[in-house]
Amino acid sequence: MNRFSKNSIFTVLFLLGSFYGFAQKKSKLLQTWDPKTLKQANTAIKYEGLTFQEKKVIYYINLVRMNGALFAETYLKDYLHDWRVPRTKYVRSLIKTLKELPSLPPLQPDDDLIKEAKKHAKEMGKSGKKGHRSLDGKGYTERMTKLKEKYKKIKELNQYGLPEALEIVIDLLLDEGVESLTHRRALLTPKYQYIGVGLTYHKKWGTNCSILLAY
Repeated sequence: MNRFSKNSIFTVLFLLGSFYGFAQKKSKLLQTWDPKTLKQANTAIKYEGLTFQEKKVIYYINLVRMNGALFAETYLKDYLHDWRVPRTKYVRSLIKTLKELPSLPPLQPDDDLIKEAKKHAKEMGKSGKKGHRSLDGKGYTERMTKLKEKYKKIKELNQYGLPEALEIVIDLLLDEGVESLTHRRALLTPKYQYIGVGLTYHKKWGTNCSILLAY
């Protein structure tokens, strides 16, 4: 057997082992959660206007809201360990907040919020820009004019550079470097009932996720 063949076999075995380990880990995490909670959190599962990752963003946000303490002990704990995230004050405060968080209702996907979130994410992605201002110069308040006819309160969150739903949600929850914890507070606000998500390519950051919350 030549060297190439040995290396190829080793690579295949390594990948299979990694996949098996990941599958076991995911299975263990899911077993920790009540099946009823997992089903209730998956409010966007049948929504045709969202991609798989966009649906997962809503799913993980709902898991956090419905059982923050368990999320801290499962998904967050594994994330911090796997990525070797330092125990900063933001990490410590998030863990404390989630452990004390009362159960909140899951968010429901909404057509108007999804449409606006996708539009903004697409514009920022193509232009390579960040922020809440549209390409035609409209500020956040002007952009939300029509939506405010339908909702009492709307909040927009933007995240750049992470392609996976769980990473996006945890990054916003950690809010590392944001003293006001704007994103974390929004995701854990009890009053919000509806959500829209747009996740797409960004020419500078790789990916761009726009989230709209409303009630």
